[in-house]
Amino acid sequence: MKYAYITSGTEHYLRQILSDNPTRDIILLHNFGDSLLLEETTESTVFKEGTAYRINQSFGEIKGHGTVTFEYLYLRSEEIPIFQKLYQSISLTLHEARGLQCMQLLQSRTENKYLIITFWNSGDDYQHWKNGAAHNKIMDLIRTNSSQSGFSHVDVYHFPEYFHDEK
Repeated sequence: MKYAYITSGTEHYLRQILSDNPTRDIILLHNFGDSLLLEETTESTVFKEGTAYRINQSFGEIKGHGTVTFEYLYLRSEEIPIFQKLYQSISLTLHEARGLQCMQLLQSRTENKYLIITFWNSGDDYQHWKNGAAHNKIMDLIRTNSSQSGFSHVDVYHFPEYFHDEK
């Protein structure tokens, strides 16, 4: 089973974790207010603190640059089967989305929290998807079928976080 681990902190602290673990599959993500590390592994994480998720589904490949969205969904137990069915239609639609590199469905190991991570070639590609009819249909279904949709939110990050980090 593969897991995703997320930790946050100052950029300096997170870069130290990266430099101490050069062989690990860890990505530094950054937006205007936050920095975080995302590690995917079948082993124990190197993070001392953070959140653990099981990777339920994944398709595509991360190219090493672009925009990343984290869509957090908090669900009641009875809403999970509805969400899983809805996710299937989301993933079928997203396979065709312009600029999508990778999509992952993660489930918290400790609570009914799901995380959909999408990796895009650019922020423009994400905005094109977000403003399109398919995304609006999905959001309407989530609002209709989930009493917890008001507690859900989206965070947007970039990687590499600055152009001078690109190789």
